[in-house]
Amino acid sequence: MSVINQMLRDLDARAASDQERAGLPLRMRTLPPGGQVQRQNLRMLAIGMGAGALLMAMVLLLLRTLSPDVPAVAAPPAPPVVVPDTPAAVLPAPTSVAPMVPMAPAAPAVPAGAAEMKLSMLVGQTSPKPSAKPAPASSLPSPKILPITKPVTAPPVAVSKSAPIPASAPQALAEETQIDKRTKAGQGRELAEAEYRKAMQAVKSGDNETALTWFKRALELDPELARARQGYLSVLVATKRWDVARQVAEQGLTLDPTQSSWANIVARLQFEQGDAASAVQTLERFAVHASHDADYQGLFAYLLQKQQRPAEAAERFRAALQVRPNEGRWWFGLGLSLEQTGNAAGAKEAYTKAKAVGNLPPDMASSVEQKLK
Repeated sequence: MSVINQMLRDLDARAASDQERAGLPLRMRTLPPGGQVQRQNLRMLAIGMGAGALLMAMVLLLLRTLSPDVPAVAAPPAPPVVVPDTPAAVLPAPTSVAPMVPMAPAAPAVPAGAAEMKLSMLVGQTSPKPSAKPAPASSLPSPKILPITKPVTAPPVAVSKSAPIPASAPQALAEETQIDKRTKAGQGRELAEAEYRKAMQAVKSGDNETALTWFKRALELDPELARARQGYLSVLVATKRWDVARQVAEQGLTLDPTQSSWANIVARLQFEQGDAASAVQTLERFAVHASHDADYQGLFAYLLQKQQRPAEAAERFRAALQVRPNEGRWWFGLGLSLEQTGNAAGAKEAYTKAKAVGNLPPDMASSVEQKLK
């Protein structure tokens, strides 16, 4: 081949004519010098290596694009999970990462394994196979698609001991406490009523000692049961147990100051024990609740007259007579008070009314006759 090449070079050097080139193939030409061939070969090798490097870079970029963190092809939307009416067998979770396996055949929008096929065509590898096989579709209770996924349980919520109590909690606790108190109070009232009825039966039968026991028991169960306290005071006064009666009446006024009859008992006992000033103070303190209590006003007027306060006594006598106008004693007391204030005409009118009523004790009736004369 080198001899033929040298011959062709000689012909070219001396510009040989067509006659001299007769017998040679028409397309035969001389080869370039040896250095040029080597440079061409190196150039072709560099171009090939550059193309290979570019191809490798493209493969690496595509591998990163197709990594599990960012999928190259959008997966079809997962169908809703349908919970069967009957409990299904628990499926074992796969031990390695694998594509979701449908329970029944379906036609997804993108062919299954599209990403794995593209990746294998580029790098010459096949996608890994799952190490665990899913349960057969015939054993499942529903033909709808249900992906095999491992159930994820939410972590337990830790409750801090120092967590703030909701604003509504104190109000709810107060309402519950009030309901409980009302329930207990209702039960206590029912038991106290039963004891009160037993005491009244004992009073009717004349057994005061038994009545006192039941009255006391009723007040222990419900101190605010007013009629039980009133009955208890009546029996105590009737049996002349003055100290106990005064104590029971004072306790009742502490619970209910509107009970003017109990204040009347306390004041009367104070007066009977020689403390008229304290009796007047007691009646003054609870007078606002006794405007319609005739006995209260009559006792108040009598004690004021004893204290040499005739004008105030006259006002209280009038208040008592407005409630009970046929009480001769109070007309007589009004006459005395008006006479002490210098109102002779008013005193004569009061004495005349006392005589007309006609229910005066003998000594008081005699005094009225003398006053009128």
